[in-house]
Amino acid sequence: MRQFLIVLAPFLTAAYIFGEPTQAAAETYPVCLAGGTTDARLCDYATIAQCQATASGGLGYCVTNPEYSSNAYASYRAAGKRIH
Repeated sequence: MRQFLIVLAPFLTAAYIFGEPTQAAAETYPVCLAGGTTDARLCDYATIAQCQATASGGLGYCVTNPEYSSNAYASYRAAGKRIH
C-alpha cells in the first residue's frame, strides 16, 4: 500500500496544481444604467446608445462608470488646463 501512495502522490500533486481553476477577471464597462425602482447602478453597457435603448422604457438614466479606467471616457477636470 505504501508503494502505491508513493507512486500516486506526484500525480495527485500535479492534478491539484494544474487543475485548480483561476479566478475570472471582472469585466468593467464604461456606461452604467442608474436609478430605477431600486436606485441601483448596473454597469453592463459598452456604449451610451446601448444604455439609452434600455433606459428608454423608463428604467432609469445613463451615466459614465466612475470605476472604469480608459482614456475614452476621460474626466473633464483637465479640459481647461493648458499644456505649455
